[in-house]
Amino acid sequence: MDSAEYNKEIGKVITQLTAAIQNVGMYPPDHPQIVSPIQEAHSCLEALLKTKRDITLILIGEYLMVDNRPLIIPGTYEAAFVGILKKCSIERITFLRGLPLVQLEELIRNLASSGVSSMRFTRYIKTGKLKLKDGDEDGVMEGSDIELSGEDIAATLDLGFNSPEQGIQDIYQNVINNNNINLDRVDEIVLYFMENVRKATKPLKLLTEIKSNDEYTFVHTANVGILTMFLAEYLGFEGSNLNEIGVAAILHDVGKITTPNDILLKPGTLTSDERAVMETHPVMGAMRLMEMKGITNLAVIVAMEHHIKFDGSGYPRIKGGWKTNIVSQMITIADVFDAMRTDRPYRGPMPQDRIAQILTKESGTTFNPYLVKCFLKLIEK
Repeated sequence: MDSAEYNKEIGKVITQLTAAIQNVGMYPPDHPQIVSPIQEAHSCLEALLKTKRDITLILIGEYLMVDNRPLIIPGTYEAAFVGILKKCSIERITFLRGLPLVQLEELIRNLASSGVSSMRFTRYIKTGKLKLKDGDEDGVMEGSDIELSGEDIAATLDLGFNSPEQGIQDIYQNVINNNNINLDRVDEIVLYFMENVRKATKPLKLLTEIKSNDEYTFVHTANVGILTMFLAEYLGFEGSNLNEIGVAAILHDVGKITTPNDILLKPGTLTSDERAVMETHPVMGAMRLMEMKGITNLAVIVAMEHHIKFDGSGYPRIKGGWKTNIVSQMITIADVFDAMRTDRPYRGPMPQDRIAQILTKESGTTFNPYLVKCFLKLIEK
C-alpha cells in the first residue's frame, strides 16, 4: 500500500470514529448509527495493523499528522475530530496490532463524554499529550505521554520544501523525468496554502514576486494556487473539495514542461508557429496527468481547460458547446490576474485598477462574471 492509499484509509478511520462519537448522544448504544461506524473503523484499523505494529495520530495545532505527514480528510470530519481531541486534552492516540473491538467502543464512549478523567490507558490504545524535553535530558515516558525535543517538533512540522515554488519545481521536474508525481509533496504544498489562506486577510500579501525569468513558471503556479484557494474558500468549498482544487491548481500548467524554453522565455511576440506549439500545452498536460497514478479527474480536466474562455473560445478548441468546469474558470481568472501583475520581459507589470478593468470588461466572454465579482472583492481587501 502506497502512502496516498494509506492516508486515505486513515482518513476513513477518522471519518467513521467522528461519526460514531457525534451519534453517541443521539442514539442508544446498540443503534446502527453507532455500531456500524465503529465496526467500519475497527475493520480498517485491523487491515492496516496487519502490516504495521502500531499507528499513531498526533495533533499539532489544527492539524492531524500520521507518520510525520499531514492528513487531508474529506468534508468537515478533520475539524470535528480535532475539536474532540482538544476538548479531551488529547494530542496523541496510538492504536496497536491486535486491537479488540471492545476497546475501540470504550474509546468512543470516553471521547463522546469528554471523559479525560475516565480515559483508561489500555493495552491496545494509548492516549496522551506531547511534551517538550528540558534541555538535553533523555526524557522519560510518563504514563501515556510522548516527550519530544524541539527538533522533533520542528521535524514533524517540516513540510519538506524550502518554498512552495521550489516544491512545485521538484514536482514538475519529476514529470520531465517521466516519474510519477509525488502526491505527498503536492498535498504538503496544498496544506501550506490552506494554512496561509486561513490566516491571511489580504490575498496579495501572500504572493511571491518573480526574481528571475527562469523561475516564472513555478512562482506563477504557486501564486495561482494561492489565489484560486482564496476564491474557492470564499465560495464555500472546504475539506477534501478544497484540497482537490488546490491540487488541480498546482498541476494545471504541467503541460508547459513539453514547451521549449526558447518559446516559454521569449521576450517578444510569438510567431504563428511558436503560438501553435504553445497552445498544445493544455492537451499535453492533461495527457501526462492521465498517465499518472492517483491523479484526480478534476486535475486532468483543469489542465486541459484552463485556457478555454467562458464563452467557449480560446484553446484547445472543443466542438459541441463545451462548458468548462467552475474550477477551471476560477484558475483562468487567477492565472490571468497574476500574469498581468507580474513584470515580464516583453512588458511591465500592470496596475491593479487596470487589471480590474480588464477582468470586468471581459466578463461574460473570457471570464465567468460572477467569479470575477467575487475575485475582485477579495483582492480589493
